[in-house]
Amino acid sequence: MTSSRVLTLLFVVLTVTAGCLGGGAAEAVAEAEEASGAAAGGPAEDGPALTDPEAALREAGSFTVTWRYAGVDASGTRSEVRYEYYADLNAGRSLTVTSSSRDGVSDAGSSEQFVADGVTYVRAGPATATTYVAYEGGSDALGSALAHSQARTYGATDGLVDRGTERFDGVTVTRYELSGADSALIRAGSTTAGSPGAAEVTDFRYVVLVDADGLARYESWSVAGRTAEGEAVSGEWEYTLAGVGSTTVEDPEWLAAARTATGR
Repeated sequence: MTSSRVLTLLFVVLTVTAGCLGGGAAEAVAEAEEASGAAAGGPAEDGPALTDPEAALREAGSFTVTWRYAGVDASGTRSEVRYEYYADLNAGRSLTVTSSSRDGVSDAGSSEQFVADGVTYVRAGPATATTYVAYEGGSDALGSALAHSQARTYGATDGLVDRGTERFDGVTVTRYELSGADSALIRAGSTTAGSPGAAEVTDFRYVVLVDADGLARYESWSVAGRTAEGEAVSGEWEYTLAGVGSTTVEDPEWLAAARTATGR
């Protein structure tokens, strides 16, 4: 029987990429459930035993997380979004950098948020029209960063196949990949013939690297498809967790300007 994780991954892929892969997520999940028997008899699966990342990172005291998405919609437009989280929990300092672009041109979605000494400073807008905001209180950098890990969000790890060990960020990690049987099920379940604007997912891949402490250090997703009109669409995600226990957060170069502009 197919895993609940696979069906959840399928639903999230179709939901997040609704702008480029079209609608029909509910129908796709239903078809995937009906096709669950087709996945039986696949390769032996031995998913990772994940630890509680929040507890582990609070104990480590600091970390760096990056998350990147890039996708091409049916019109051929390429969109990119990138988040960077640098957190020193022991010092109560964090820096969040958000950037986005369309066809390589930066848009208004770029900003930075710095937290230190109980004050949050925000820098937003282009260099020619930068705005600053400051307010008392911090932010949940840890929760925001971990929310981008699908291994954590969806919990269950059955359906992932152990592909051996490798090195990442100076530590030994085990590589897990979504099994071929489950990948085929996702492609089958993502075909929503007759739905306006729907697309068939022709390829889907998911990889997660897990360290000896049960932390997901790296994840990558990639999905490709074709609309009913024959237009190619695609999306890819990467999540990395690095600098565990060794990340420091320095004052950003714009902090003095922010303090002058806000009086804090």
